[in-house]
Amino acid sequence: MISRTRKSYSAVALTCALGLVLTGCGSNGNNTGNSNNGGTTKQENAANTTAAAETNTNTNTAAEPAAPKLEEADLTLYYPGSPQKDEQEVEAAVNEYLKDKINAKLDLMPIDWGSWDSKINLMISSSQPADLIFTAAWNGFTVNVGKGAFLDLTDLIDEYGKEMKAVMNPAFLSGSKVNGRNYGIPTNKELAATRGLLLRKDIVEKYGFDLSTIHTTADLEPMLKTVKEKEADMTPFYVSSDSGLLTNLNFDTLGDNSVPGVLHKIGTETTILNEPSTPEFKDAAVLSRKWYQAGYINKDAATTKVKPDELMKAGKVFSYTASLKPGAAEEVMRSVGVPLVQVELTEPTTTTGDTTGSMLAISRTSKNPERAMMLINLLHTDKTLNNLINYGIEGKHYVKVEGSEDVIKYPDGVDATTSTYSPGTNWQIGNQFLNFLFNTENPKKWEMFKTFNDSAKPSIALGFTFNSDSVKSEVAACVNVYKEYFGTLNAGTVDPDKYIAQFLDKLKASGVDKIIAEKQKQFDEWNKSKG
Repeated sequence: MISRTRKSYSAVALTCALGLVLTGCGSNGNNTGNSNNGGTTKQENAANTTAAAETNTNTNTAAEPAAPKLEEADLTLYYPGSPQKDEQEVEAAVNEYLKDKINAKLDLMPIDWGSWDSKINLMISSSQPADLIFTAAWNGFTVNVGKGAFLDLTDLIDEYGKEMKAVMNPAFLSGSKVNGRNYGIPTNKELAATRGLLLRKDIVEKYGFDLSTIHTTADLEPMLKTVKEKEADMTPFYVSSDSGLLTNLNFDTLGDNSVPGVLHKIGTETTILNEPSTPEFKDAAVLSRKWYQAGYINKDAATTKVKPDELMKAGKVFSYTASLKPGAAEEVMRSVGVPLVQVELTEPTTTTGDTTGSMLAISRTSKNPERAMMLINLLHTDKTLNNLINYGIEGKHYVKVEGSEDVIKYPDGVDATTSTYSPGTNWQIGNQFLNFLFNTENPKKWEMFKTFNDSAKPSIALGFTFNSDSVKSEVAACVNVYKEYFGTLNAGTVDPDKYIAQFLDKLKASGVDKIIAEKQKQFDEWNKSKG
C-alpha cells in the first residue's frame, strides 16, 4: 500500500473575496509553487496590496494596479458513470463559461461503474496525475485518505470555499472529517438515508401488488414469485456488487464500508461488531440463497458489474435494493425512462457515512489544487455551471417548462432512453439544491429533503471516522477476503452455513480482531470526548 504522505503546496493568500477572485484576483495554479503555471506568489500579492495601499494614501487620483489575472489551468474530474454521446459538446460549453469565472478548462472523465474501482485504484497506486476525484464512504474514502491519495483540504476550504460553506449544512463538513481535517467536499444533498427497494410501477399495477404489506425484504417474496412465473424475460430481484440483501443491512459502517467493524444505526449499543458474525447478516444470506435457488436472482449476481439502473432501463429488472431519500424513484426514473415506486424498510437515520456518501476529493497529484477548490466552490454556488454539467445544453438536452425557470423536461421526441446527454450525476457533483427539477419530479422535493433531514435519527456514532493507519495491512488483507466471499454470499450462489464459517475464519486469520479492537478503542475515546 502507498505510505501515508501529504504533498505540500503553496496556497495563495488572496486579499479579496472569491467573488473578486473569479474576476481576476490572482492565484498560483500549481501546488508546488512553481511559477511555470503563472499567477503570483504570496510575496508578490502582499507587495501589490501594500503598493496599492501606499498609492491610495499618497494621492486620490493615482489608479490602483490591476489585480493579476489567473493563468489558464487544466483540470480533470473523474467520476463513475457512463460516457455520454454529447459529452464533448457540453464540455466545450462548460469551458467557455469557466473562462471568465476561474480561467480553467475542465476535462470530464466518466468511468463506467463496472470499471470504476479497478481504474481508480490503479490511478492512485501509480500516482497518475488527476485533479478532482469522486469518493465516498462506500468507496474506500478513509482507506484512500490513509494512503495519502487525497490532499488535506481544510485550509483550501477556508481560502477558496467561503461561499460554499455559507450554503452547505455544516454537518457535512464536520461529519466528513478524518482526524479533524477535511479530505473531501460532500455533495450538498440529503443528510440522511433509509434502506429499501425500488420496483417497476407498471408491474406493480399490472398484478395489483399491495406495497403496504412490505415491512421487511422477505415480504417481497410473493411478488417475486409472480414476476418469475409471468414475466419470463424479467429478473424479479436484481443483485450486483452494490445491490442485494447483504448491502441493505441497517448498520453504521463508521465512515467507510471497506473497513470491518459496524454498529447498529438505531439504539445506544456501543460494542463494535464483526458484521458477518451477526444474526442479521446470516438471515440475509440465507434468504439470498433461497431466492437464488428459486430463480428470483440473476444467475450472474456474484460477478456482474452492471448497475441495476442499466438493466431497468432495458426493461429486464423488476426490483432491487437501494439507499432511499425523498423523490429517489423519480430521480432514477429520469435516467432509466421507466416509472418506479420506492418502498422504505427503515426509518431515516444520519451517520458519518451519510455525510460522506458522495464527495469530491482533490488528488495529491493535482498540479492545481487551488483552482480545483475554486471549481468545487462554483459547483456548490453557481446554478448555471451546476446545471450545465448535470443536465447539458438548454434546447438540445432539455427545455424549460413554460412559465418556470427551474422545472425542465426532455425536448419533443427525446426521452431518457434516447437522450444524448443524461449522465445522472446530480447526486455526485456540487449542490443538489441548485438542480433543476424534471416535470416528473415532485415540485416540493427540496422542502421534502429538509423535512427528511430534520426527521432523521442520528446514529450514536455520527461524527466518528475510524483512522486505519495503524492497521492498514490488516485492512488490506480483510478487503481481499471480502472480495472472495461477500459477493457470492450476497448473490446466494453458495451455502451460507458453510461459507460464512469460512469467511469468518479467513477474516480472523487476516487480522479482523485487531482492526475491530483498534476501532473500538478509537470509538470509545471519541465517545468519551463528547462528554
